[in-house]
Amino acid sequence: MTHFLHYLNRFTKTWCAALAGMMLMAVPAAHASFSVDVHPSGSIPDLPDPAGRAGMIAGTVAEKDGSQSIIAAGGANFPHAAPGAATPEERGPKAYHRDIFKLSNGQWNKVGNLPVPLGYAACASVGKGVVLAGGHNEEGIRQDTLLIRADGSVEKLPPLPRPVTEAAFVGSGDKLYVIGGRDRDEPETALNTVYVLDTSPETASMEWKTLPPFQGPGRILATAAFSDSTLFLVGGCSLSKNAAGETQRTYLSDLIDYDLGSTNPAEWGKTKKERTGPGTPVAAAAGPAPVKENTIILIGGDKRGNSPAPSSPVVQSRDILAYDIVKDEWSRLGEWPAGIATAPAVTRGNEIVTISGETAPGERTPVNASATAGYHFEMSTVDYAVLILTIIVLAIIIISAVRNGVRNVSAVTDPNTRPGLWAWVAVIVLWFVVMLNYFDRQLLSALHEPIVRDIPQTEAQFGMVTSVFLLIYALLSPVGGFLADRYSRRLMILCSLVVWSVVTWWTGHAEDYTSLLIARGAMGISEAFYIPAALALITDYHRGSTRSIATGLHMSGIYVGMAIAGFGATMASWTGWRMTFALFGLIGVAYAIVLILFLKDPGKAPADTALARKKDKPGEETVLINVDNDEQAVKVPAAKLSTGAVLSSLLSGRPMWMLLCVVAFAGAGNWFLLTWYPTLLHDQYHLSSAEAGPAATLWSSIAKYIAVLGGAILADMWYKRNTRARALVPGIAFSVSGPLVVLALLPGIFGWDIAVPLVLMLGLVATQGLAQGSLDATLMPVLRSHIDERYSATGYGLLNLTSAGVGALISFFGGWFKDQGIPLTTTLAAAGCLMLFCGLLLLMLPRPRH
Repeated sequence: MTHFLHYLNRFTKTWCAALAGMMLMAVPAAHASFSVDVHPSGSIPDLPDPAGRAGMIAGTVAEKDGSQSIIAAGGANFPHAAPGAATPEERGPKAYHRDIFKLSNGQWNKVGNLPVPLGYAACASVGKGVVLAGGHNEEGIRQDTLLIRADGSVEKLPPLPRPVTEAAFVGSGDKLYVIGGRDRDEPETALNTVYVLDTSPETASMEWKTLPPFQGPGRILATAAFSDSTLFLVGGCSLSKNAAGETQRTYLSDLIDYDLGSTNPAEWGKTKKERTGPGTPVAAAAGPAPVKENTIILIGGDKRGNSPAPSSPVVQSRDILAYDIVKDEWSRLGEWPAGIATAPAVTRGNEIVTISGETAPGERTPVNASATAGYHFEMSTVDYAVLILTIIVLAIIIISAVRNGVRNVSAVTDPNTRPGLWAWVAVIVLWFVVMLNYFDRQLLSALHEPIVRDIPQTEAQFGMVTSVFLLIYALLSPVGGFLADRYSRRLMILCSLVVWSVVTWWTGHAEDYTSLLIARGAMGISEAFYIPAALALITDYHRGSTRSIATGLHMSGIYVGMAIAGFGATMASWTGWRMTFALFGLIGVAYAIVLILFLKDPGKAPADTALARKKDKPGEETVLINVDNDEQAVKVPAAKLSTGAVLSSLLSGRPMWMLLCVVAFAGAGNWFLLTWYPTLLHDQYHLSSAEAGPAATLWSSIAKYIAVLGGAILADMWYKRNTRARALVPGIAFSVSGPLVVLALLPGIFGWDIAVPLVLMLGLVATQGLAQGSLDATLMPVLRSHIDERYSATGYGLLNLTSAGVGALISFFGGWFKDQGIPLTTTLAAAGCLMLFCGLLLLMLPRPRH
């Protein structure tokens, strides 16, 4: 099974890379505008030490109000150096420091002390604070690992496998990577080791892990960056002994990558491709190098003058260099306020700050510099294509509405009539629509890592982005259903597709958290009008022996959309996450042309049913409703429906209330998995976003796909002998899957030192897919057998309101609990318990009315 996962991921990566390449070839002018705006001097207060320091430890910490403060600690300088000192004798002894400073509310304050003076340690911002490892002082190279919390308190963590200083370092989530460096004062060579410490709450026993060594020579003072499961290492110095036995440095000008994206750890460290170096030897640039919009930003660093020769003088650079990961190109973005080296780089939102540092050999500065790095909207070929196609499609829709009207003229078909060609065409074309619907909504979770990196936000804020979509989607679903019962369902579907596709394109152009939040809210508005209208239209066409299978076929598109959304992260690694959103927005708008040509509303009444064509009074018409077992004619006014009458009819019976509870419990499990299951796999099994997305969605989606078809067939066959069959099939599935999900997460809940194999975790959690798939295939048929079918879209909208509303709360509180240190395993297990309650309710649902 492990080998199958490995080769499947390799295949999907190759496929996504090829698809991305073809898309980029088709839109050669598409690109994102990226810039760095350097702030004026003094925008960040100077360090409290007027002598300045090099090799400080720095990072961000989260305050209780959600704001971010900067922690800066330790470092080294020459406090007794004479002005203009150029020799070691003139500089005097180097001093190492213990102070812990915090920049909050625009000023620095001392909040604590390190256990020992320290400089040149590896460090990273993690959920608990700032973690630091190694470094050195007067006594030598250190092995300690410490955690600095927001209040300045210090906690000891497991020590490094060996003493290390002057290493490259970078953080990813709750992990700190320590790369290279040296372990002795006069080493023969530098290290090429890679160590990682995971500080996340899900980690049962925190310990350093040794990864395979990186390729190429060992190095000190290199600068590291992390993007989409890949470590990048820029420049640095290799070490060797000269003829006199002295250690000498060779400045490097290369860029290497270190692949962590494989499911096989034995392959970690292999380069993905040959990378272009910055073109000049550079060491000790500000680190870790910030990554924005698939661009690595390299600030300053030591350079060997205009020549790479060892005898050339060391110069502190002011250059701001940018490396485009997708294009493999370097460019120069501007200049830092002063030449700088051995300074930590801190990313706070879209702001990049360097803390103190070295401006010349032996010289420090207390001045902290900052810049804003981010995305700026710029029209591309894809953007023009989306806008032109949208105008064309909307014009066609408006002309059609004026000519043919917008009222819903469809009637429920006779169950004794075999569905015609257009009934199956509707299922086929809407399968692709619902696939795009769920692909576009799930893409946000699949691209969690690059989105949070480029638009900084806490886990709770990311949960809020998902919750805004779900809350708006939930609140408007009954409205969408009511309008679909009153107006043309075909028109509702067309407008919904066009609008949500434009919003998907727009999401790729979000510049900050607020615009991302607004875009996600707009997505909720647009998608709320699709599912009730589509399912009502399909079940208008299909009754009798084809209703469940037609519904199941349509709903199977949901799981294909969710599955391939997981590979959106893989595509984003080639095109960028913004272009991924833009391209699929374009695909959605273009597909609206197919709907215009091939999607039809059902006829006003069955042509061969005299009863359905009967008219008694002007303004009234007779339609067939609730005729699963017998035919009965009901007079329905052709005028508008009363909102109060519709709600009264729907909510007057116990089955509707039971179904509302069913979808609430099922939605709690389903939406939590959609939103946070990839993060759980990323944190617990050290998978990259490109691996965790497919692993989280693929197997569950396969299970749902099997169940949505198999469950529909089983329910229809069993229904011939038992009219409760369409509720019993998902009821049994949920009663089994809920306990299995809890079982998979028990070790994480209780902190047992038992590692659940990845394959077993995927298999047990995938049973939720079997349950959800069978429910999706039968929910609309079950609903229509218990209510007045004239209000089927409104009824389904109420179910969507409940399901998505609960999902919004689950998505938000999942992130909030994670920020509070509560493991995702605990909240996911609670969702498994709710799935069990869902199954029991379905088993207790009364017999259908019709």
